[in-house]
Amino acid sequence: MISSKILMTQKEAAEYLGTTVGTLNTWRHYGKDKIPFVRWGNRIRYRKEDLDAWIQTQIVQPNNQQ
Repeated sequence: MISSKILMTQKEAAEYLGTTVGTLNTWRHYGKDKIPFVRWGNRIRYRKEDLDAWIQTQIVQPNNQQ
């Protein structure tokens, strides 16, 4: 269960965000969207709280123009 883990694998993080591991790799490589990650040796891990914080930065408020 993901919620009981401190660090998520790339696959778990991608599933949580509704994207692919390849997309996460691209974002990390090119610095797109600046999602924090943990490098542990040659492994990449993500903290759920960092993913949740990133999601909050992606919220777009609708424009109230009519």
